[in-house]
Amino acid sequence: MGGNSFKNQKQTLWKRLCQWWHNKEEAEQKRLKSFIPLTLYTIAVIYGVIYLSILNTVNRGKGMDAIKTWYGGDRSQIVKVLKEEEEYLGNSFKKMIRKRVSGGR
Repeated sequence: MGGNSFKNQKQTLWKRLCQWWHNKEEAEQKRLKSFIPLTLYTIAVIYGVIYLSILNTVNRGKGMDAIKTWYGGDRSQIVKVLKEEEEYLGNSFKKMIRKRVSGGR
């Protein structure tokens, strides 16, 4: 019985919405329909900005760009710096400048 009342409530809500829509003039219906693409574009732009800012935040400490080049990889300068950093870290352990500790990289 509880599910049936929810179904009736949903139908009445739908009927009221349809009735409200059909009571609007044609010009008003066109104006309201024009907001649909505007709303979708706005959501897409906001999502894109938030998504890219999260990617940039996540990758900030790694020395990488969140947005790759058109050819699919990191820029050559970034790859060079990452290799130099890796070599420096490797050499520093060999020369006993640093000691390995648990939990390290």
